[in-house]
Amino acid sequence: MLGSIPIVNGTLLALVCTGLGWLFLVITYWYFSQEVTRRRQAEAVLRQQTDRERLVNQIAQQIRQSLDLDRVLATTVEEVQRFLGADRVLIYRLWDDGTGCAIHETVLSPYPQILGQTFPEEVFPQEYHQAYSIGKIRTITNVEQAGVESCLADFVKQFGVQAKLVVPIIQEHRDNSGADSQPYLWGLLIAHQCSRPREWEDWEVELMTQLATQVAIALQQSELYNQLQQLNAQLEQRVQQRTTELATVNIALRAEISERQRTEIALRHTNDTLQALVTASPRAIFMLDLEGRVKIWNPAAEKMFGWTEAEVLDRPSPIRLDDQLEDATTLQNSVLQGKTYTRVELRRQRKDGTTIDIIFSAAPLPDTNGQISGIVAVIADITEQNQRAEQLRLLQSVVVNTNDAVIITEAEPIDAAGPRILYVNEAFTQITGYQPEEVLGKTPRILQGPKTDLAELSKVRSALSRWEAVTIEVINYRKDGSEFWNEFSLVPVADTNGWYTHWIAVQRDTTARKRADELRLSLEREKELSLLKTRFFSMASHEFRTPLSTALAAAQVLENSQDEWDNTPKRLRNLHRIQDSVRNMVQLLDDILTINRAETGNLAFNPKPLNLELYCQHLVEEMRLNAGNQYTLTFTCQGIAMPVCLDEKLLRSILSNLLSNAIKYSPQGSAVHLRLEFQADNVVLQVQDQGIGIPLPDQEQLFEPFHRGKNVRSIPGTGLGLVVVKKCVDLHQGSIQITSEVGLGTNCCVLLPLA
Repeated sequence: MLGSIPIVNGTLLALVCTGLGWLFLVITYWYFSQEVTRRRQAEAVLRQQTDRERLVNQIAQQIRQSLDLDRVLATTVEEVQRFLGADRVLIYRLWDDGTGCAIHETVLSPYPQILGQTFPEEVFPQEYHQAYSIGKIRTITNVEQAGVESCLADFVKQFGVQAKLVVPIIQEHRDNSGADSQPYLWGLLIAHQCSRPREWEDWEVELMTQLATQVAIALQQSELYNQLQQLNAQLEQRVQQRTTELATVNIALRAEISERQRTEIALRHTNDTLQALVTASPRAIFMLDLEGRVKIWNPAAEKMFGWTEAEVLDRPSPIRLDDQLEDATTLQNSVLQGKTYTRVELRRQRKDGTTIDIIFSAAPLPDTNGQISGIVAVIADITEQNQRAEQLRLLQSVVVNTNDAVIITEAEPIDAAGPRILYVNEAFTQITGYQPEEVLGKTPRILQGPKTDLAELSKVRSALSRWEAVTIEVINYRKDGSEFWNEFSLVPVADTNGWYTHWIAVQRDTTARKRADELRLSLEREKELSLLKTRFFSMASHEFRTPLSTALAAAQVLENSQDEWDNTPKRLRNLHRIQDSVRNMVQLLDDILTINRAETGNLAFNPKPLNLELYCQHLVEEMRLNAGNQYTLTFTCQGIAMPVCLDEKLLRSILSNLLSNAIKYSPQGSAVHLRLEFQADNVVLQVQDQGIGIPLPDQEQLFEPFHRGKNVRSIPGTGLGLVVVKKCVDLHQGSIQITSEVGLGTNCCVLLPLA
């Protein structure tokens, strides 16, 4: 029988990676439970066991031969590290107060040492202590796996640990009478793998367990040395004698049973391996007998369908296989007749009543005689995959059929040429005229042109550099060169790890809306101009009537009264009235023309080199002559005088209006001051008076045509002076700031660039 054992070649490992491989492995599991497996694997396992036994015997021998506990423990961690190939092996001692420390350690470079470090009670909670006290062994393949507590993972990561194996060292505590003994947790034997995650083999766990037992023996030996020294010597002699006797007998027995031992070990190892594969499989695996009763039900099946192994084992399968096939047979009967199925999509019900989509693969399971004895099935849950596919289909439908252009680009580069276009939808072609093949691999900058707002593009680059969403509206260009307003929103897209991989832009042609907005603004402007015209005619009828009435009255006096004509002072007074009236009307007309030219863009701007300090001196002198002795006009200049380039005509409008207003709205005898200051890049012209001031509500409307303060009373004026000043300042690309307080005066500050 032993000679007829088939030897399975390396094909077994290749089949594990495929869906049929899983089926074959389960079939092999059932098959090998009744037959002997490969002799070569058995020999390797036996050799491994022999080495393990030799290591255990070696450490046990050292324990028997040495009374130096530190040396025994140090040798233990060194030998375990060498044998397992671990990066760190240590013995962790637990003290009565709950703290602990590493008392012996062997660690490879460059990983940090733990030796001598004392850890608080929180590192080893009471629930861990209780579990290890009853002999729990913990293996962690990867500290990043879902089953590892986050606090434990964070703690061991600081020492570079990626996988660990922990075996308790349990000692017996005897009372003073020596009658009873109670096990207690003395410490832990720990192996760390720092360079990579590690799957701990069963024989490694068994070796660590045996060595932990040997360490416990060494501890017991050390503690009882003084009492048992003589007894140990006698016992050792008796053991050696008995060992010699048994060795003689065992020589004959080993020859007889060596083949069976190797076979049994190999079979056990294969069974354990296949059981581990079935247990660890992410796919549901179950096996049915001929009557449809469940014989195997792995953890993945429990998780997928909701029934536990205890609920289904040796009971009819809760997963129906009675689907009718084309040949009028059922799926279950077809498999029992010898047919194998792979990747059959089905929908099945879970224990809680919900349905899931699955991919079902099944094959018949033969017994040792080649007769079909059951069914083995492997199932994958594709519910989430189908849902994602449906979501993707819906999203794709939205992207393809939306009226907005959708562009997907790479995440980088942000500078230089920019990210390349990976996808555009049909709406993009309709809006821009570009076909997909004309833009794929290029950058969205092909849509930009002379009128594309660089400031808005700067916002986009800034958002890109910070991986932030942004929405702007700019002028872009179609393939035929025509312009269109493009409002687009740009958002970054990240993968499951949080890394940004793409940019998605949703673009909308807003040309029609822009034109509607422009039309609305034009209508509003026309309405505003109509209102201004109404106000202008109302003002003009009043402002022109007053000086004309004055001039007419003065002329009639001179015409009808010979005495007034012959009286030189009276004649001059009437002539001056006529001149002042004409001058006011001319000023009013000049202001209106200036505003009209500025509004229509026809106000001439002719900057020329100018000696500004001398110009201001002459203007102040002229204003002083016109004002007479009733006001004090002063002028100061600060800073180093330098050549400036200004429009002399517009500058005169600025200063004459500001100085005239300061004089007009100031009481007689007050002072009006003009200050000129040269700065590095600008000149400052400041007019300050001590007049009636401007009420705060009126300060918000200073530059509106025909608007005057509520406190001007009967002081003549048109409300156009500051409007003219603002237009002239704007042409110089300067700024004006006015601060005022009622009863204290007004300060007008004009800032003009030198060039």
